[in-house]
Amino acid sequence: MSLLTLDVSKCVHTSNKFAICNKCVEACPVETIKINEGIVSFIPNECVGCGGCDAVCPTAAYDLDDFKAIDFVFSFLENNLEILSCKDELPCVAALSVEELLSLALISPNDIIADVGACKDCSIGAKNLPLIENRIEEVNFLLEALEQDKKITLQELNTEGKFTQDTLSRRKLLSTEGLKKVVSIKEQLNNEVQASDDTPKVHSVTTRDIVKIKQKSIPDRRGLLLMAMKRSKIPEIYHTIDIDNISFISQKDLDEETCTNCQMCYRICPTGALSSDAKASIINFNPLSCVQCHSCHDVCEPKSLTKRTSFSLASFYEPKIETLVRFNIKRCDECGLSFAYRGGEVMCDRCRVEEEEAHELWGIR
Repeated sequence: MSLLTLDVSKCVHTSNKFAICNKCVEACPVETIKINEGIVSFIPNECVGCGGCDAVCPTAAYDLDDFKAIDFVFSFLENNLEILSCKDELPCVAALSVEELLSLALISPNDIIADVGACKDCSIGAKNLPLIENRIEEVNFLLEALEQDKKITLQELNTEGKFTQDTLSRRKLLSTEGLKKVVSIKEQLNNEVQASDDTPKVHSVTTRDIVKIKQKSIPDRRGLLLMAMKRSKIPEIYHTIDIDNISFISQKDLDEETCTNCQMCYRICPTGALSSDAKASIINFNPLSCVQCHSCHDVCEPKSLTKRTSFSLASFYEPKIETLVRFNIKRCDECGLSFAYRGGEVMCDRCRVEEEEAHELWGIR
C-alpha cells in the first residue's frame, strides 16, 4: 500500500487562511481528504494510492512513497514506451497532471495511448475516468493550438487494473518488481504499517515548514514542461486561447486605481510568479511561474488583481516578465515609512487612519 504524505509548506492553505483551493478534495476518489477552516486532513488507511490528489494540486504538495510522476515520465521516455497503463508502474493514469501528459506528448517521438480499459471494473474508475478524459482533452487541444503533430489517444486495452486487486499483496511486494523500487523492502513494510493507521493525519505547521514557505519555487512538473517546450517545434502562429481551456497557468491584470499596494499578493504567491523590488514600487508577473492556485486573488481585498479571460501561448516560447503596476513611492511625513503616494498629503494609509480616528475621538470633523 502506498503511503500518502502532505508537504504543508507547499499547500496554499498553510500561508493563506483565505485560500479557496479544494482541488484535492474534489479529485479524491475515496473522499478521505478534508479541508476544514484551512486545515487539511486525511486517513491513510482509506487512501488507495492512486496519486490523483498530487496531479491536481497546483503546488504538488502531495507525495506517494512509491511513485514519483517526474521519475515515471523520464523512465517512460528513456524506454521509448507508447502506452500509459495502470498495469505497469503507473498507479493510475489520473496520477499524471496535464503538464506531465503534455510534456510526454511533446517529447515522445510516438503517439501515446492512455489505456483506460480497467476503469469500468475499477473501484475508483467512476471518479477517475472523467478526470483522465478531461485532462487528455485539454492536452490534445493544447497540442493542436501549439501546432504540434502529436496527440494522446484514449483506448481500452486492459481489463484488470491495480485497484481491482489486493493492494496489500506481500507476494507482489517481495517480487523482483518490488525490489526495483526506489525504497527498500523494509521501508515499504514500515510505510504499509503507517498507511494502515486509521488515525487522521492533520495539517500541522512546524518552524521548518515556515522556512520552506519563504523558499518560493515552481513544481518539478513546470520545469519539465518548460524543457519540453524548448525541444518542441515552434508554431508558425502564437495563438491566444480562452483561459477556460488551460488549467495550470494564467496571465493577470491589475487595476492601478484600486490597488492599495498592500503587498499581500506577491508575499502570498507560492512560486514567486508575482514579485516586487526592495522599495515595493512595482508589481511584476511571470506567467511561466503561475500555477493557477488562485491564492493571490483570495487575499486581494479590493479585487484589483484579475485573471485575464485569455492566455497567449507565446508565453511558452518568448517568456517575459510583465509589469502590472508602478507606484510613486514617497516617505510619510508622519512616520517616515515609504508608501505608495496617490496625491494630497504625504501621509501613508496607516497614519491617515490613525489621524481620522483621533479626529473622531476629539470630535473634530
